[in-house]
Amino acid sequence: MRWRHLVGLILALTPIAAATGEAGISVRDAWVRETPPGIAMMAGYMVLQNNTSRSQVLVAASSSGFETVMIHRTIVKDGLARMVHASQIELTPHASLTFAPGGYHLMLMNPKRTLRARDRVVINLEFRGGLVLPVAYEVRK
Repeated sequence: MRWRHLVGLILALTPIAAATGEAGISVRDAWVRETPPGIAMMAGYMVLQNNTSRSQVLVAASSSGFETVMIHRTIVKDGLARMVHASQIELTPHASLTFAPGGYHLMLMNPKRTLRARDRVVINLEFRGGLVLPVAYEVRK
């Protein structure tokens, strides 16, 4: 019985892997910062890699685990940090972009459940042209 479940899982994930390989986009070190219960906003980080010879444009993100997911960037001006919404991010050919504290990040609003360290949550990265890349983010302290 377990063998059948494992084969089904592998078959279910194969189209995702193929679409990702064909698109030439990869994500590594995807994580979400743990927050105390009751906090309405969290942040998601990753390294996004364009492995192709053409630009890739991240246009949105979504997750069933959050009410809203937005792409943000922290800007420091005159000694004050503020977050600004990024409607899209162009990733040039063969380039990577690090989403990290103090820079680009995913603003994750109103989690649908309390997330603790070592939990995982899937966030869908949406690219121009229709590619949707589901990425499992690990919750870290």
